[in-house]
Amino acid sequence: MKATDLLKEQHREVDELFERIAQADTNEIGALRDELVASLVGHAAIEEELFYPATREALGASPLIPTSYEEHSLVEIMLQKLLSTEPGDETFHARLGVLKELVRHHVEEEEQELLPQAERAMGADRLEELGARLEARFDQVREGNVEALLSQNVAKSMPAAGGRRTRAAKPAARKAAAKRPPAKRAPTQRAEPARGAQKGRRGAAATTGRKKAADAAPAKTGRAAPARKTGRATTSRATTSRAPASRPAKTSRTGRKGGRTSSASAR
Repeated sequence: MKATDLLKEQHREVDELFERIAQADTNEIGALRDELVASLVGHAAIEEELFYPATREALGASPLIPTSYEEHSLVEIMLQKLLSTEPGDETFHARLGVLKELVRHHVEEEEQELLPQAERAMGADRLEELGARLEARFDQVREGNVEALLSQNVAKSMPAAGGRRTRAAKPAARKAAAKRPPAKRAPTQRAEPARGAQKGRRGAAATTGRKKAADAAPAKTGRAAPARKTGRATTSRATTSRAPASRPAKTSRTGRKGGRTSSASAR
């Protein structure tokens, strides 16, 4: 069977499973859900591992292939949510409906665009050989641990968002690191004028102090000089006042001496 025919056949089988789950009793839903998960995980595995690489080789760069990878990631996330929901839960059928819409949209794009392009780019023989490889790998996935493979695929797709946050955080860290040196230099540049300004203010204050001291010194000298002069004047006046007092003393002594002479003469 050609690869494109095998993929279309699997599309029809998955669509039938959706219809059966929607009409099944609660007791039957669990087994049908597991069958749906196994079919979708196996289908995505053979497309991503074998069909998409072969189609890219035949077509070259095509936006349809990266889009298909992203749609697979969304389908697998919803499958994991469906597995974690009890069939009797009210959210079970809501999640089943969202999953059904995602799968139908993906199938429509593939069957209308990608598969016809692959058929034209690859010959019948190449498609037959590829179809055999797809079928073998599909059976291998279904026989293995489907839920473990699903968890691995979801874990691989989710770090894409974490990677974008990490890449966004690194430029932010680089920007912050780039901003730090100017932030460190800026205080230094501002501090230097501040010191200069302080020195200028100190110099101005010192100059003002010296001017005040210079203005104050004559004032003090002027006040002190009259005090000294006044002191000298007082002293000279005191001496002058004392001098006349000593002269009468001498006169009196002379007088006394004179008196004695007069007495002697009288005698």
